Amino acid sequence: MKRLLGVLALVLLLAACGQAKMAEMPPEEAKTEAPAETPEEADEYEALIAATPVAQVGGEPLSPDGRFEARAEGASGEYVSGIQPPEYLQIIDRETGEVLWQDHGWLEQSILWSPEGGFAALARSARTWCCITILETENWTSWDVALPDGSSIPEYTFLPYNEPWGEWKSENSLDLTIGRGGDAGEQSFYQCDVWVNQNGVTGESRERTLETLGSWDFTHDGQPETVELETLLFPGGDAPEYLELRVLDGKEVLWQDTASAHHVGENSFYALQLDGQDYLLQYVPSMGQGFGSYQYRIFSLDSAGEPVIFRENHMEFDINFGSPVHESFDIPKIAAFLREVHGYLDQGQELVNTLWGEIDLGNVDYSDVTALEQALKQFQKEYGGPVE
Repeated sequence: MKRLLGVLALVLLLAACGQAKMAEMPPEEAKTEAPAETPEEADEYEALIAATPVAQVGGEPLSPDGRFEARAEGASGEYVSGIQPPEYLQIIDRETGEVLWQDHGWLEQSILWSPEGGFAALARSARTWCCITILETENWTSWDVALPDGSSIPEYTFLPYNEPWGEWKSENSLDLTIGRGGDAGEQSFYQCDVWVNQNGVTGESRERTLETLGSWDFTHDGQPETVELETLLFPGGDAPEYLELRVLDGKEVLWQDTASAHHVGENSFYALQLDGQDYLLQYVPSMGQGFGSYQYRIFSLDSAGEPVIFRENHMEFDINFGSPVHESFDIPKIAAFLREVHGYLDQGQELVNTLWGEIDLGNVDYSDVTALEQALKQFQKEYGGPVE
């Protein structure tokens, strides 16, 4: 075996030196200067190649409907790190056998199909780099996934070994994990949204972060659950665009909800303890076209993750003062509600908060009903309401 490896190293060295020398020669001289290889060396190298396995396609070779199949075809005859890349990487129509898409083979190749089979995410790796390509299955156009800043996956950055590198969350949205983690370096997480236009398939990536916020016993079974927050950043920035709060029972998601930086997705959640029991507090003070609808709910979770309401309240008002559509701005009622809900908020630990629609009453003490009523009267006056 030592002799075989020595021969292999010599063959590769001579080949590299010969190619470098021939690159500087005219074609006629290069033909005569090609390094000679003995029959014994050629036979031993051929035997080595014949015994070297060919890299296959990992992930999900078959599309969800069974119509398409990704396959490794042939052998390249190249020995790289104990494996042969296939000659071709192909996607075929299983009914007709037609080759619909083809590229040369790689050391590693893995494919993940979207739920309806309209897209295929193809990961390919060489010794120093990797890339992910999205294929659409109508015309087989492709888009190489770029990071949020438009760059490619950096050299010497690879996909995870023992965990999925991607997961389709919907037909047009793919979650990606880049990096191997642990001693091999940090992992980064991205959401990749893809779509088809007149030029073919294209997409956009956003960075995702995942944070563990703590543990609370929201099910009241004596075993605390873990709470984690996933944040999706605006493209090319560090401001949160979309957040997902999850309560985990072990590794399983027991309950989840979302919050967005956009007005229609405003939301907030707090961890709250009342009478020695843990609860989730949700507060959503929404405003639209001058109409306010404020509501909160305090709830625990049953064993299936369904909310069990402990306490809830809501109120409605509008600030369309002087307008025919104006209905109600009941100051005592609004003040009482705000005092109630902010009393709970002050006791809770914020988990996620994207609120910005609550009416601005300035620096007011929410525990003081009189101060709240005065602030609401001033707000009414500033917005053109009647002066009492």
